[in-house]
Amino acid sequence: MPSRKDRVKPSRAPQRLIVVGHGALRRLAGASLPVIVIGVAVLLFPATWISLPMPHLPSDTSIYAQGGQLVDVLYGSQNRMPVPYSAIPKSMQNALVAIEDDTFWIEPALDPVGIFRAALVDVTHGRILQGGSTLTQQLAKNLYLSDRRTFQRKIVEFFISMKLATTYSRQQILDLYLNDVYFGEGAYGVEAASETYFGHRVQSLTLPESALLAGVVNAPSYFDPYVNPKAAISRRNQVLTRMQQLGYISRRQELTAKAAGLHLSGGMKLTNRAPYFTQLVEDDLAKLDPSVAKHLAGGGYAIRTTLSWPMQHAADRAVADYLPFSSLVHGIPEPEAGLVAIDPRNGYVRALVGGDNYARTQYNRALFSRRQPGSTMKYYLYTTVINDGYPTSSTQVSAPVRFPNGHGTYYVPHNYGYVYNGRLVIRRAIALSDNICAVKWMNTVGPKAMIATAHAMGIESPLADNLTTALGSSGVTPMEMARGVSTLANGGKRVQPIAVLKVTTPSGRVVFTDKPSLTPVLSPQVAYIVTQLFHAPLLSPQGTAHDLEPIINRPAAAKTGTSNLQRDAWLVGYTPQLATAVWVGNDNYAPLGLTGDRGAGPIWAHFMANALATHKKRTFPSPPGLVWKSVCISTGLLPNGCCSTYREVFLPGHVPVDLSPGCGSGGRFSSTGGVTPRPAPSPDRSLAGILRGLIRSLLP
Repeated sequence: MPSRKDRVKPSRAPQRLIVVGHGALRRLAGASLPVIVIGVAVLLFPATWISLPMPHLPSDTSIYAQGGQLVDVLYGSQNRMPVPYSAIPKSMQNALVAIEDDTFWIEPALDPVGIFRAALVDVTHGRILQGGSTLTQQLAKNLYLSDRRTFQRKIVEFFISMKLATTYSRQQILDLYLNDVYFGEGAYGVEAASETYFGHRVQSLTLPESALLAGVVNAPSYFDPYVNPKAAISRRNQVLTRMQQLGYISRRQELTAKAAGLHLSGGMKLTNRAPYFTQLVEDDLAKLDPSVAKHLAGGGYAIRTTLSWPMQHAADRAVADYLPFSSLVHGIPEPEAGLVAIDPRNGYVRALVGGDNYARTQYNRALFSRRQPGSTMKYYLYTTVINDGYPTSSTQVSAPVRFPNGHGTYYVPHNYGYVYNGRLVIRRAIALSDNICAVKWMNTVGPKAMIATAHAMGIESPLADNLTTALGSSGVTPMEMARGVSTLANGGKRVQPIAVLKVTTPSGRVVFTDKPSLTPVLSPQVAYIVTQLFHAPLLSPQGTAHDLEPIINRPAAAKTGTSNLQRDAWLVGYTPQLATAVWVGNDNYAPLGLTGDRGAGPIWAHFMANALATHKKRTFPSPPGLVWKSVCISTGLLPNGCCSTYREVFLPGHVPVDLSPGCGSGGRFSSTGGVTPRPAPSPDRSLAGILRGLIRSLLP
């Protein structure tokens, strides 16, 4: 959009029209008025033989949210977004006709009397002073001629106007005019003008808004409401008066419209409304339809996308309000953020944020930044565990352990704060984000099995074939994580993320469409069980995301993630309607100093709460065949009458059959819940105990 300091109408490259008799018209331009009249009469009939090129309006490609809101504009040579005649309100059509050509609907397309009157004045003074132009003549000049005011141009304009009038209907002429005329502020056509001045599409124009735009056409620089609001209002009211005189509106409508304020959008540029999402649209089209992608800017396409404008607004607000700020690095505030929200039912990308400020950095972290996801990778680990047939209440012991790495040394996993939590059922291990239990489960099912599960669910980045992958040592993107958990949210079907639904040409011809693609990769029963397990971080009093549950306040699964040295903070979670991954970190990999629940959790929770505020709270549908059973929280086995219990869900045939050991009996338990003679000791949580455990874990 041009600066308001420059109020001169942008120049239009003239499209010269070559017609038979052009030289003769040039000679007639210097003759007397009677000669001109005779020449016009002689040449009037042959004028119908003039061959005009098809009108071509250079136009911008417009990107729309699923609800029809304008998201972004890919500019060509001019800011123009053609719309069909049916989309232009009657108030806009009538306002323009009333002030620019009030006989448009009832008189011939040309005004010979006006033309010759103007010609007489022009010949008398030896130069062009008057126009005498109808809408049809103005359109002829705009489409095919330069802005130079000469006798020659006026005569040629007459014949072009005749051709337009005999080729197109009045509606078509008005359609072309409203999509072509300059409205100031760099906006060509009524759609661009509506967005520029009022921030909404042309279909939503009110009567006073239509009158204001119609009034701007005569002198866009002078009647610009941003520059000269008093003149703009006066001109608008003049249009309204004329509309009432012609019977287009009633006296009451006139007075009401005149009392309305300007209500301008503030001159917000049409771009930068969701720039990171626009990147996704362009990237997707480059892969899916290169022929369309090649001509995006200036091609005049209308691109219908999957974006939810309310959800995108909620995402922008959540990042702006809850992204922690620490310092400036090379002039860019750190940390940065990436957010992706997908509808798991169809793969529609509903919101996307690739950074804190697109004007400062265009790097799209939501799509391209592969960062260590920490414990959010446990989604894929425990999906593998359940899918491999281990009972949901199976246990592992959180205690010092080491694994040989094949180089004469050992890999020693530890928990945050070097705390050991003792024997934990899977649900509690997830709630506490216990790393030792996770690595033990990874050792049980094998890294290759977990990697295969992650890739089947939607992770595309390479994952290291070792135990540390269970704790998120391999980099992934927020888009991959949102896609991966969508598989759990929708009952086991991998989704293909979709950003573009349809692309149409300016004429309305559809050149590209896309539709949901869902591939079953898990049974609905496994997906449901894993989802129930990942309720724990939100619902358990000791869950790592427990403080976020009151904010989102609806059934959801969630998992925090924190990478080594707290370089990356993640929260990945979902409801039946929305799967969202949030990453927060420094681009230079400096430690963030925040865990996942503190660094990314507030963004995720507030986004989800606001994005779903108008959506009904839904529970995850339970597939048939599952069994709910009360088990001991300490052993995962059937209650013995003296243990604390909780309700757990099981696959058919995987419900525990053994009783938990009796009160006071000794014994240990296998990791899969089998009974052995002695219970595990309570973990020593004192400082001395933690230090002793740390020293033991480091000894060979």
